[in-house]
Amino acid sequence: MRESHRSIETKERFKKAFFTLYAERKIETITIKEVADLAGFNRGTFYLYYKSIYDLLQKTEQELLEDFAKRVDYHLKLYYSKIDNPDEKVFQDMQENFLKNGEYFKVLNGENGDPRFKAKMKNIVKDAYRKHLNVDSSKRVSKFEYLLEYLVEANTSIIQYWLMNRDKDTPRITIKDVGDIMHFVSEHGFKKAFETFTSK
Repeated sequence: MRESHRSIETKERFKKAFFTLYAERKIETITIKEVADLAGFNRGTFYLYYKSIYDLLQKTEQELLEDFAKRVDYHLKLYYSKIDNPDEKVFQDMQENFLKNGEYFKVLNGENGDPRFKAKMKNIVKDAYRKHLNVDSSKRVSKFEYLLEYLVEANTSIIQYWLMNRDKDTPRITIKDVGDIMHFVSEHGFKKAFETFTSK
């Protein structure tokens, strides 16, 4: 059954209220009443959608990670030329959706956030690389795993850096620019990337 627009909007208000508080405080200090009051609802309405503060966090993380996995898969398909005619509108929609959820990613990767969240993001990227490189995930080749760890840590860190700094960048750096940087470094190495991007 498709969720109503009102229901989606109500949950979004709860999420925004929670993350406003979560950006400043540890989760164990946040109460349902505070979230409900900030969202403009009562506790009863909160319980229609979530069992607890931790349930709200878990469901939000799951939604974000599922969306993140689709986006990573699409980018790697583009990079490995498995999409013959990339649809610019699809890319634009993905960027807008990422920007919409950007504050959530920023908080989850921040000082008060969930340390497991970044690890889950990394695992999604690793699995996507294994899939598109046709690497048998049941067989761990140690040197490849070190290479993958290096690559994925760099990629997730640059995305996090962009989330933290995108409002300060001049000129404005888009998520597509970030993707181009990651792919260029992967293809040509840091030295060539340094020469290319610092000369502009």
